[in-house]
Amino acid sequence: MESLRALKNCSPELQQQFRSDTISEEELVGLMNKFVEDTRNGVHQREGWPNSTYGVTKIGITVLSRIHARNLSAHRREDKILLNACCPGWVRTDLTGPQAPKSPEEGAETPVFLALLPSDAEGPHGQLVTEKKVVKW
Repeated sequence: MESLRALKNCSPELQQQFRSDTISEEELVGLMNKFVEDTRNGVHQREGWPNSTYGVTKIGITVLSRIHARNLSAHRREDKILLNACCPGWVRTDLTGPQAPKSPEEGAETPVFLALLPSDAEGPHGQLVTEKKVVKW
């Protein structure tokens, strides 16, 4: 749940922007560019960012998923496409190493669950999902 951990370590102002139900893709790109610039200038923590580039990228992916889900609802509702961000948890991979508690098969459970939702499912949509459950963004 690195995206939530990183979000909680953002300033209240940044949290409000990232949690906005009306944030646009352009606004998100602007925030991501600001993080890069603030980090480059060594002021990212003073400007309210967490000290985790990985965490900020996860925030960006989650927010972008929410934006695209909102756009699908507005422009392609009849297609019944559900779009969510999901966290597989801490999975043993070459990147994370053997200490991670989940096997790759266990990490695949939530993404597969979402991919196999019935065609008449109405949700979840535009959410962050982990352990097959929606978590509050």
